[in-house]
Amino acid sequence: MIVRLLAAAAALLLAAPLPAQALPTEGELRAHIETLASDAFQGRQPGTQGEAMATQYIAQQMAQAGLQPGYGGNFFQPVALVERREGQARIRIGGADPAAPETAQLLLLGNMENVELAGAPVLFAGYGLDTGRDGEDSFADARFDGAVVLFLAGWPEGMDDGPSYRSRIASFRERGAQAAIGIIDPDLPWQAARAGMMFRQTYLASHVVAPVEGIMSAAMADALFAGIGRNYAGLEAMAAQEDFAPSILDVDMVINVTTPIDRFDGFNIVGRLPGSGNTGEAVLFTAHHDHFGICRPEGREDRICNGAVDNASGTAAVIEVARTIAAGPRPVRDILFVTTTAEELGLLGAIEFADHPPMPLDDIVAVFNLDTIAIAPRGAPVGIIGRGMTPLDDLIDTVAREAGRDIYTGLDVNAFVNRHDGWVFFERGVPAVMVGGSFTDPELRTGFLSGPYHAPEDEAEGLELGGAIEDVWLHIALGRAFADPARYRTPQR
Repeated sequence: MIVRLLAAAAALLLAAPLPAQALPTEGELRAHIETLASDAFQGRQPGTQGEAMATQYIAQQMAQAGLQPGYGGNFFQPVALVERREGQARIRIGGADPAAPETAQLLLLGNMENVELAGAPVLFAGYGLDTGRDGEDSFADARFDGAVVLFLAGWPEGMDDGPSYRSRIASFRERGAQAAIGIIDPDLPWQAARAGMMFRQTYLASHVVAPVEGIMSAAMADALFAGIGRNYAGLEAMAAQEDFAPSILDVDMVINVTTPIDRFDGFNIVGRLPGSGNTGEAVLFTAHHDHFGICRPEGREDRICNGAVDNASGTAAVIEVARTIAAGPRPVRDILFVTTTAEELGLLGAIEFADHPPMPLDDIVAVFNLDTIAIAPRGAPVGIIGRGMTPLDDLIDTVAREAGRDIYTGLDVNAFVNRHDGWVFFERGVPAVMVGGSFTDPELRTGFLSGPYHAPEDEAEGLELGGAIEDVWLHIALGRAFADPARYRTPQR
């Protein structure tokens, strides 16, 4: 059942701040992780009772730490989401259904529960690539307004890698196509193609999708276009011609698509610690609190993806960083503490926050994202995911050395730079990194990613928190340093 979370009760938000205290302990960090990753929270899937429980818990912790509501007078920022699933699809040519063999497959998704397209021009766009194999004859600026665009979802002969068919569908959508349908290479198994098309079919309600998007098998294309003397092999030959240009196919096509669609809200949690200097600037700490919920079918012994390391650990760290900084001397700059929803669905909560921030993004001087921190033991060197890409490195290294931490300068960890919420801010010109020891040991990193990652085995019991608590202490120091204009000047954008 979809849960639409309302504001927390007034008694919760008026809870008294905690008194000043020493640095947090492993036990305090573990208590948050065990709560957030418990079976009672059902894996914290966006829009569920489990996420509602998690967000209430986080908001309560922020209020008790003495943070102010950070989003329009509230701790909760609603994130409107849409999920669509495979339904039924039908294409008729000249008013008749094609005589399709059993190998003919069709997967179409609509932007509404029921969509019918009739009378639209049907345009064949070859491979749908922006440039030809020689880098010329680009039609990147072409418009396809109102058209049904068909394209070959593979790549031309001699091309070993290229844009995915989903990215090409998005390109045609952005250029006005009513429908964008890729014809799958016969060498790609249909189930693999289907899985690729259905990947991350949850998106922000503000995201625009074409009326119809999808894929069909080569056998379906053969059946559809037999009446006009076309088939997959012929379309492939057309696309291979040196002078190929998108062309209209002489067909009368009617498309009917039924798509099950769910609309629901996830929630970001936003707390604010006002600075003493009235600078109008802020440091931002983020972590995503969502995970995959009940992720195995009924009848399995363990059905819940609890997400203890990913990312109850990062969420717990944000809570403890907030609590400790708030209990000490007031920083000069504001500090925002945000936990996001729907990160696992494509960084969607972070995108919503960045698109509708409580303050101008240009006034956020640094973003520190905490994700999957409970891997390494104490003494792990500090790495920066995003090293060399922002002006943050020098002060991060200085603060880490002041904390007695070794520095890992390798750039291999930058392979993860676009796989966390910080990337959303980096793309918008805000300096954003992930800092810590979890990803600097390839063996530990690979062991987690190839093991319990995104599986029910990622549970709180027996977690190694030595490195995680050191990373919490480091982020407390980073928050104080970057919130001090004397230590970190406003970066040039």
